[in-house]
This record gives sequence, structure tokens and C-alpha cells, in this order.
Amino acid sequence: MGQFLLGKSAFSISSGSVFEAEAIALLGALDLAVSHGFQVVQFETYIKVLVDAIHNNSVHLNEFGDIISQCRNILSTNPDFRVSYVRRQENRVAHSIARASLSQPSPNLFHQVPTTLYSLTMN
Repeated sequence: MGQFLLGKSAFSISSGSVFEAEAIALLGALDLAVSHGFQVVQFETYIKVLVDAIHNNSVHLNEFGDIISQCRNILSTNPDFRVSYVRRQENRVAHSIARASLSQPSPNLFHQVPTTLYSLTMN
């Protein structure tokens, strides 16, 4: 329905790849959606490698593969959860939340669209 359900920002220092960091963020988002009882959710990422890994049956024998397996397990038990690719330029809201998290070391949950991002979400 295009409705904002929940947002989260968190800052963490990692020595992993961008792919691992995005996979960890997706896993956290999936866990958060399950814990809040959401039924139909569209998860979007600008990391095409991540979306491709989620949707194909290949096995990655590394940390990235372990995270992908955990994501697949959650997705298999929640058939109305979807993970899709969007171009980075089209995901300005997520990019703005990520940038804002750099100045806030503790995690933040958004149950409503932050006023600073309202115009982006309406566009």
C-alpha cells in the first residue's frame, strides 16, 4: 500500500565488506518485521549482489553466505516478505537515514516518518 511501517538507523564499525554490511542490515530488518508482526513487507536495497544472492540457490561458504542463509530462512517462513533491488538514486530515504545515523551512535526506531524526511517519502 506504500505505507511507512518502521525505520531504524544504527551506527556500527565493521571490517566486513559492503555486501556483508547490507546483508546484516537486511537480516536486522527482517527480524524487526517479524518481531512486530508485520505480514506484507517490501524490503529494498541498492545492492544488486545481495538481491541476487537472496533469490538464487547458490551457496556462499563465507560470512556473507551465512547471513544470506539466515535471511532466506526468515523469508521462507514469511511468504509475503519481498526483497527487491532499487537503484541507489531512487532510495534517497534510506540513504538519508543512513547518513543521519553517523551522528547518532545509538540505534533509533522510527514509527513515523521523521519530519526531516517527510518530503522525500512523499516524492
